Amino acid sequence: MLVLALDTTLASCSAAVFDSAAGHMLAAEQQLMDKGHAEAIAPMVQRVLAKAGVRPGDLQRVAVTTGPGTFTGQRIGLALAHGMGVALGCEVVGLDTLTATAAPLLSRLSNLLVVHQAGATRKFYAARFANGVLASELLFDELDALIAGLGTTLHQVMGTGADAAVTLAPNVFKRIAGHDLPVAESFIAHSAAMSVQKGYPQPIYLREPDAKPSPGFQPETIRLAEAADLAALSALHRMCFEHGWSEESLKASLSLPGAMALTAERDGKIRAFLLVQQAADEAEIITLCTEPRWRRRALSERLLTAALDLLRHQKVRILHLEVAADNTAALALYGKLGFSINGRRTGYYERGAAAGVDAVMMSRAP
Repeated sequence: MLVLALDTTLASCSAAVFDSAAGHMLAAEQQLMDKGHAEAIAPMVQRVLAKAGVRPGDLQRVAVTTGPGTFTGQRIGLALAHGMGVALGCEVVGLDTLTATAAPLLSRLSNLLVVHQAGATRKFYAARFANGVLASELLFDELDALIAGLGTTLHQVMGTGADAAVTLAPNVFKRIAGHDLPVAESFIAHSAAMSVQKGYPQPIYLREPDAKPSPGFQPETIRLAEAADLAALSALHRMCFEHGWSEESLKASLSLPGAMALTAERDGKIRAFLLVQQAADEAEIITLCTEPRWRRRALSERLLTAALDLLRHQKVRILHLEVAADNTAALALYGKLGFSINGRRTGYYERGAAAGVDAVMMSRAP
């Protein structure tokens, strides 16, 4: 099985290609970076595939780290992995950042703790491994609280928070040097042996949000679309537009370079979705639709807000869209979100026997 692995969750960006049948690493690359993952990962994937002599269509599996990690970094890797899964029809598996960090040493150490600093907070992400197996749930707490739960057993420790752990409890930890970040080359063999779960991997967040919803409120779930969503997306698009897209049309659109779809779920079903395509530092909304009976519930606004946030962190300079001049609700929403009109296309949208409706061209910086 030909496997591509990639990571963008912490202070590096990495990709690797592995032939699991032969047990041979075909190509790998890593770059240390605090920012710039969005610009680095796709060209890096192209380089390792070229070096390995592997075409994207030859891949049978893509493995990606799911966090915990930086908010933006997690989404960058997942968006690329999801997009490749949809376009190539290959398996996509996810593994948490702590397991990915530990992977090269799991078979060699009986007691291992991986500790990563949680950004600028005083808290840490941690996981304990015993005899090569995850022996605890993923943890998020202040370091002294994490250490208190370990007892006096000597643990070998690695990760971006390892030095702080050794300083606080030198009798409990033995520092392992040189393995502090998840690296695709180091965890790809582990990911090749993983079982495939239903659906595409989703980001892991251990920190609770600061804002709490009102009791009884069930917010929508905003997530990246998966291959299994194509039928639902097609049905929704045909419900909203006279010439709605088929599953094949949607699949073809999602296979375009830089394309991704965000969905809004309520009550377990997709009620709205947005398709956007990025090219260099510009992006365009290809389509946005909401199930008719779920309109005026801010689903489109939340999808647009999520897309703007993602594109902003991917260094997109400007986002374009087109909307029918008679779609007053959409025009009001785009205006509310800061889009400005910068042109018109006369008679662009057909209206049967009636005269065509102008397309209003709008844009804004994410």
